[in-house]
Amino acid sequence: MRRYLAITACVALLAGAACTPEEEIYGGAALGALGGFVLAELFDANTGWTAVATLAGAAVGAEVARNNQTGQCAYKRPDGRVDIRRC
Repeated sequence: MRRYLAITACVALLAGAACTPEEEIYGGAALGALGGFVLAELFDANTGWTAVATLAGAAVGAEVARNNQTGQCAYKRPDGRVDIRRC
């Protein structure tokens, strides 16, 4: 059963990559939440950790989509500073 859940999640993530620009942030959040949920389920996490993983996935997915809209990425330098510039 878990194998089918993982396959479904992968297909959904690939299908969601074709969002329009207006829906990128919400789509990224939804796909991130789905990824976090599936990952928690694959590791047999309890209900609390599943909820945390789902929310964290949604936050990361929305942020990645937002960065795709601006075309900027954050690069960490060896000295600890972070440069924000075009991807």
